[in-house]
Amino acid sequence: MKMVKYYLMAGLLLCVLAATLPYWWLNIILLWGAASLFVVCIAYLSHYPELFRKKTDGRIPWFARWLFIPFLLGAQLYNYYARKTDKVPNIQKIEDQLYLGTRLVSKDVEQLKHQGIDCILDVTAEFDSLDWTSYRYDVDYLNIPVLDHTSPTTEQLHLALNWIDQHLREDRKVLVHCALGRGRSVLVMAAYLLARNNTLSIVDVMNKIQSVRATARLNKSQLKSLTKVKQRGRLKLHTQLALIANPVAGGGKWVQYKEEILSYLNSQFRVTIYETTPEQDATWQARQAVSAGNEVLIACGGDGTVTEVATIAREHEKVLGIVPLGTANALSQIVYGFRSKLAPITRACEVICEQHYTPVDTAECNGRLMLLVSAIGFESQMIEHADRDEKNNGGQMAYLEGLWKAMTNNETLALKVAMDDEEFELDTPSFVIANAAPLSTALAQGGDIPDMTDGKLDITWLSPSEEHKPLLTVAELVFSNAESKKMSGNIHHRKVQQISVEFPGEQTYVIDGETYRGKSLSISCQPKSLNMLADTTRFKENIPLTA
Repeated sequence: MKMVKYYLMAGLLLCVLAATLPYWWLNIILLWGAASLFVVCIAYLSHYPELFRKKTDGRIPWFARWLFIPFLLGAQLYNYYARKTDKVPNIQKIEDQLYLGTRLVSKDVEQLKHQGIDCILDVTAEFDSLDWTSYRYDVDYLNIPVLDHTSPTTEQLHLALNWIDQHLREDRKVLVHCALGRGRSVLVMAAYLLARNNTLSIVDVMNKIQSVRATARLNKSQLKSLTKVKQRGRLKLHTQLALIANPVAGGGKWVQYKEEILSYLNSQFRVTIYETTPEQDATWQARQAVSAGNEVLIACGGDGTVTEVATIAREHEKVLGIVPLGTANALSQIVYGFRSKLAPITRACEVICEQHYTPVDTAECNGRLMLLVSAIGFESQMIEHADRDEKNNGGQMAYLEGLWKAMTNNETLALKVAMDDEEFELDTPSFVIANAAPLSTALAQGGDIPDMTDGKLDITWLSPSEEHKPLLTVAELVFSNAESKKMSGNIHHRKVQQISVEFPGEQTYVIDGETYRGKSLSISCQPKSLNMLADTTRFKENIPLTA
């Protein structure tokens, strides 16, 4: 409130001067300054630092800059004077890899390079950040907008603490700065030291910081805010989470969405990134993540990446989450709901941050984990046609083209089937075994939508049909309800716990979007064998991660 009083009095003084002075051009400047200060007062009164519209890269847009020019100019001049007369260096090392400092200007870049600082946490709302590309200096930058002399919100503090911790664990050096390195940045630094070691008191960490940076201090409001979050047990680093990312999934979506994904997850978890390479696949990276003590494994890629990470999560009883970057992303549609089709990455991050998991069924198929579907016939031919280049270029259209080709060929297979205690032979162009499948996987919809929590496999197969008739049968699968499908002579459906299928010689079959060759399938349901982060409205059983 003290800052509001100062800015309000200054604004009123400018208004009085504008009313008394006879120079119209000077009156416009004075009223401009008054308006700028009054708007800043609104930002303080409403606790809305975002009023400056500072972007994620630290830039304040031109329209906001023009409105606030009088205020920003005053802040710049005071900042310049304070730096010139300050008794401490601009940047100081608090401990290994952790630095505290003032707002950065161009002449500070060489010092950053010399000390190897490549992670910048900016907690100002009113200053532009440097354009790091113009200095050819690659840094990880995060802005958490906080008004001068105020405190970050609890959510902002969580984001800051986990962002710092993530980069320190990657053996990188982090600089936390505000305008002068005295208040806002000191609060964040103190909060991190307290979160890392809860046996310390606020006095302990402030003494540690002030032994290096003598000007560091917290005002009464900031001290009260820090004391409150510590007493409530809110100062702690969150659950360890491993983000296992496939950089080539979806044509390279990881690079495009990395910062957005981390902006969500860093606020709720201690995130470590494991990127796959041709030599170190998702299975290898997931094992490293488990060895490092991560409790949650997030598969960030396509269905193949998800299956590899899920195999390790099931083996070690870890919790699995998905950030869909692939072409089909079928499993994410099931666990995250319809909104995941509209904004798949955003919706996935929202659900993951809710931190509730559901025990779901998996299946064992020819010794491999099956989360979704195994199939022979139309489904396998469709996926075989949609190769990597076609998927990257055409997306879902590649699958539709593959299905059309499969139906045009209309090849019938003679299969020997054993379901639970039933054995029989059949001729079919399409045979699908589903643990779970969204509506878009039409060939698996022979009855009700497959449920991945019912302890059963859903088997769907089609009767052979004449040329061009397969299209009508698939349309019947898509548009008919469960009762109509039961009456159909073309669609057949069973629910079983295990099944084996013998092919007429070696055939291509598919497991969760990946093709294989063999002479048979042997599949058994594994009820509630995997814990998955999921939308709490879609499943009856929801367990918080902290339980």
